[in-house]
Amino acid sequence: MVDIGMVIAAGAGTGIVLLLLPRRFWQGGSAGRHAIVEQLQKERKSVWDRLDERLQRSGSGMEVHQYVALVCLFGLAAYGVSGQILRSWWLALPALPAGILFAERLVSVLGARRKDRFEEDNVKAIRLMASSLRTSPSYLHAFEEVAASPYVNKTVTDEYRRVVELLRAQVPLEQVMAAFYRRTGSPDVRYLSTIVQIQREMGGDMARTLDLAAATILRRRQSLRRQRAATAQIVAQVNVLSVMPFVFVTALYVNNPHHFDPLTATIQGRLSILGALLSILIGGEVIRHLARKGIHKGG
Repeated sequence: MVDIGMVIAAGAGTGIVLLLLPRRFWQGGSAGRHAIVEQLQKERKSVWDRLDERLQRSGSGMEVHQYVALVCLFGLAAYGVSGQILRSWWLALPALPAGILFAERLVSVLGARRKDRFEEDNVKAIRLMASSLRTSPSYLHAFEEVAASPYVNKTVTDEYRRVVELLRAQVPLEQVMAAFYRRTGSPDVRYLSTIVQIQREMGGDMARTLDLAAATILRRRQSLRRQRAATAQIVAQVNVLSVMPFVFVTALYVNNPHHFDPLTATIQGRLSILGALLSILIGGEVIRHLARKGIHKGG
C-alpha cells in the first residue's frame, strides 16, 4: 500500500490546493463573465459552465473548483479507508465515486440553508415591488427599488441587481426572469416569473397581484415547515443509522488493526464488507430522496 498511499497523498494535496485557490484563477467559467455576456452566450456552454450553473441553482455558494476539490478529497478518503479494511487496492476502487455522493450531500445541505434564507427575504422583495408598482408602473423601477433596498438581505439584492443590469441592456423580461430562476432554483422565483408574464399579457392591478403572491408564498412556506417537521425524525434516524456503521468500523480498526483479518482473509469476506458499505450508502440516499420527494409533492 506504499505506492497507493503516495497516490492518495498527492491527490489529497491537489484537492486542498484546488479548494484554497481564489476565484480569479478560474475565469473560464460563467462566474468570471458579466451577466450580460453570460446571457448572450447561454447557448454555448461547456461541461464546466453547466456544472457552474447547477451549483448556482443549488444556492450552496460553492464554485466549480471547490466542488471538484471536495469530490477528490472525499473520494480519496473513502478509498483510503476502504483500502485499509479490504487490504486490496482494486477492491477499494468502487469507493472512489463516494466522493461525489458526499460532495452532493454537502451541496444539498448548504443549498437548502441558503435557499431558505433567500426565499424568506424574497417575500420582502416581492412586497417592496408591489409598493413600488403602486407609485410607478415600471417593472425596471420596481426591480431597482429592491436592488437598492437596505432592508433586504444582500443575497437577494445581488440577484435583483443582476436583473436590473439585464433589463437596462434591453434583454427581454422573459429571458431575464428565466435566467433569474436558473441562478436561484427557487420555486418562488418561478412563481413570480409566471405572474409577471401573465400580468403583462392580460393586464390588471400588478401591485395587488404581488401582494396576493407574497401571501400565497408565506402560506406555502408554512405548509413546507409542517411537512419537514413530520419527516425530520425519519431523516434524522437515517442519518444516524448511515453514519454509525462507519464510526464503529473505524473505531474497531483503530483499536485493533487486525480485528477484520478473519473477514478479509478471503475474497468472499472482502466483497461482503464492500457490499455492506455500499448498501448503507445507497439505502440512506434512497430514503432521503423519498422524504424530500414527499415534501415537494405535499406527501
